[in-house]
Amino acid sequence: MKPWARWTVGVGSALVVVGIVVVGSQGSGITPATVANVPPATLSASTTTADQTTVVFAMGKFDEPANTFYELFTHKDGDTAWKLATPPGVADNGGLVVGSGAAGSLTAGFLPSADLTFSVLAHSVDGGAHWTPGDIPGTLAAVPDALATGVDGRVAAVLARPDQAVIESDPVTKMWQRVVLPNQLDRATSRCGVSAITAVAVTSANVPVVGAGCAHSSAVGLFVSKGPPPSGAVAPPTGAKWSLVGPVFGGRTPSATSVVRLEAGLTGITGLAKGDVDGAVELMGLWGDTGATGGIGFTGSPALVLPSGWSLLSSGIGGGGGRGVTVLVGSGASRRVETTDGPGQPWVRLATAPTGTTAVATVGNVTDAFVPSGTSLTVWSTTSGATSWTRVGRQSVPLQYGSSG
Repeated sequence: MKPWARWTVGVGSALVVVGIVVVGSQGSGITPATVANVPPATLSASTTTADQTTVVFAMGKFDEPANTFYELFTHKDGDTAWKLATPPGVADNGGLVVGSGAAGSLTAGFLPSADLTFSVLAHSVDGGAHWTPGDIPGTLAAVPDALATGVDGRVAAVLARPDQAVIESDPVTKMWQRVVLPNQLDRATSRCGVSAITAVAVTSANVPVVGAGCAHSSAVGLFVSKGPPPSGAVAPPTGAKWSLVGPVFGGRTPSATSVVRLEAGLTGITGLAKGDVDGAVELMGLWGDTGATGGIGFTGSPALVLPSGWSLLSSGIGGGGGRGVTVLVGSGASRRVETTDGPGQPWVRLATAPTGTTAVATVGNVTDAFVPSGTSLTVWSTTSGATSWTRVGRQSVPLQYGSSG
């Protein structure tokens, strides 16, 4: 029996799609929601492509893991509201990761929780309106970009420890094969000290790009295989040599770096890296072209230095001109949103984020902040240069408390 069949309840039922009710812009002040005990935000992330924007974040009772649920929302051009598009039928208390593909295709992956001891996938070709089940030979890593979808339908994935392999499925046969292991990347250079594989992307030429953590380097751990795969092959051939192509981190010299986000589009690759500097955090936007394998070159933004004790809470890739990076950073109840629109552009701080913000997404020149509180979700919007946020949506999300007990 396939893993999906063991854990699906009513896969054939209609997906609940709920639009956030637009409440207009009566007043630009902030009515904050109180959100306590917010769970780790490593999976809180958004991605904007030419077709749509997706955002994933946790909702529910954050002090009860069995009643904390990760939800997926989508927004397409012309939509007046965000729509709930979480794949039905599988427990998502452990986390949810999403890979965005061409023409609105999506691949969602569920992380283990409670009795769900493995990962399963769901695929959509219509932006999350309908889903079909899929399998993966392993457990997905708990990172936002553990899944990537190529333009031809192939899927690349980062598996969790112990092996931390990157694997890739054939777009026709759907069979999986291994692409690379961390020790193979580590042998490719002495400038990194690969500690983990943290992200994967597939370029418009179907070339896998791998992001990693570097334990002792100021270089960002971005790797590509040196030679193109044989004609018709899914992944680089066994024994392929990999090259470190990440830029050197800006600002002060970090003791370690990691790739947090990595997304590939038709115009290039956009990502986000983090550096640890004397206990503080620096962030850097990443951009690469989509040249042939081994010819991808990356540039980085100026370093965004966070105050002592602050951390990255959520991130958004895309927006602006299509290559923007948006980050939500904070400490305790304090929140700050910063954006950069592309190579050579500085970080710009937006208006003080609404209290309780756990995720951000940028669509065009508008940035949305998501404030969940139990089953209630409020969405606020702002633009660069604005001094406040406007409430644009509020909805009740149908969480099934007790369903994972």
